[in-house]
Amino acid sequence: MQSLTAFQFLSVFLLSGLSALLLAEAYRRHALKKGIIDTPNHRSSHTQPTPRGGGIAIVISHGLLLVYAVYAGLLSREVAIPFIICSGIVAITGFIDDYRSLSSRIRFSIHLGASLLALALLPQLPTLALGHYELGMTGLGLIFAAIGLTWLINLYNFMDGIDGIATTEAITVLIGASLILLGHNNNAELPLLLIAPLLGFLALNMPPAKIFMGDSCSGYLGISLGLLAIIISSSTAMNLWCWVILLAVFICDSSWTLVTRILTGQRWQEAHRSHAYQILSRKQQSHGQITIGVAAINIFWLTPLAWLASLATEYAAILALIAYLPLCLICAKQKAGSDSQ
Repeated sequence: MQSLTAFQFLSVFLLSGLSALLLAEAYRRHALKKGIIDTPNHRSSHTQPTPRGGGIAIVISHGLLLVYAVYAGLLSREVAIPFIICSGIVAITGFIDDYRSLSSRIRFSIHLGASLLALALLPQLPTLALGHYELGMTGLGLIFAAIGLTWLINLYNFMDGIDGIATTEAITVLIGASLILLGHNNNAELPLLLIAPLLGFLALNMPPAKIFMGDSCSGYLGISLGLLAIIISSSTAMNLWCWVILLAVFICDSSWTLVTRILTGQRWQEAHRSHAYQILSRKQQSHGQITIGVAAINIFWLTPLAWLASLATEYAAILALIAYLPLCLICAKQKAGSDSQ
């Protein structure tokens, strides 16, 4: 694994961030001209018509970064090819869905297929430690891993409901991962570089958002973070539990809300605004406060716990439970998923 000089790293980082910003702005103007607008309705958390689909700028910039990572020796070709192909499939599916709505069955089938394909093509898969036992990604383990990736794709879409939250989640998760890798003297350049396009897009996506990322990017971020977790967990001290902890805000809120809606007999497939983060944003009358709150939880609560999980793998599952407990309490207190919201 090679390393970049400080000049190379800063040059690539700044160029990627600026490229994503310029691409997003160009797309925003195109969307305004063509009427590609997300119009608020009774299920929306925003109040102003806003161009959607701008996250394609992140997808393009990330794709170019992954190609560069292979050229620079930060990522092997055997890993980069399934990463780019399968995340690209999810992004294209989302892009089509942004323009013409696809059925949930078609989306799920494509997402599950892309997840299975990625796991089948990756040269090395990690194990998940449960105390002193380890579960491998073979047989049923492979199916469960694919379902987990598919859920991550979809939950990221569900959690992209207020200004800046999905972008900020990805940025802070990658920051946390980079800090843990650096603490173990592992190479953190790839996750750090992947932050740059997100920062460029956030300049237009922060509250009040001038553009939304759309399904083309939300699903892409879900599978990308999942694949990055698998790739890094296969070759470093940062195990899968670290990623489960770092992604706890999105996993907990989306899962709690979905299960509640199913158990209470609601039409859980339909769009709604009963996630805890949506309820809190209405109570606070602010998207920004909730987005900043998510960032603070990720950096100051989840990252330290994920770091501990990287040091004591046998206790990682317990640390994950500790990480999720207050988040579950927040969901319960806000009655996330309730049909009264």
